[in-house]
Amino acid sequence: MNTENKEELEKQESEIRKNLFLVFVPIAIMIFIIAYYQSNSLEHNKEKYLESRNTKFNGIVIKKRQEGDYTRAGRFVILDNYHEERVENNTYYRIQIGDSVYKKSESDSVYFHLKNGEIIIEDYNEYLRKNYYELLNKK
Repeated sequence: MNTENKEELEKQESEIRKNLFLVFVPIAIMIFIIAYYQSNSLEHNKEKYLESRNTKFNGIVIKKRQEGDYTRAGRFVILDNYHEERVENNTYYRIQIGDSVYKKSESDSVYFHLKNGEIIIEDYNEYLRKNYYELLNKK
């Protein structure tokens, strides 16, 4: 009876693995197709670029944070209106608490006015704009 139980248990485990495979593989395929479509869709990329281009914000840096201590970790500034924005690594290390930041609507640039009088201009939409224009040129 002990051998029968083991065989039955193995048969059930095999059936469960097969069923999980039949459920998760189609889900993974669908996710891949959707992600591929969005990354290659002219309309989707145009919408994302224009949405980002129309974003506006301004304020004084009250806090800085990073999502880890490695090169590609996200680096953010929190403004006095509690708006949080991701910034380039080099910019993150140059700005300090009390510096001001602004981005106008209909612009790709973010301006960082440092307390020492220096102004850093960062291309806020470089990646989105590049993807959108590459797809536009392919069409």
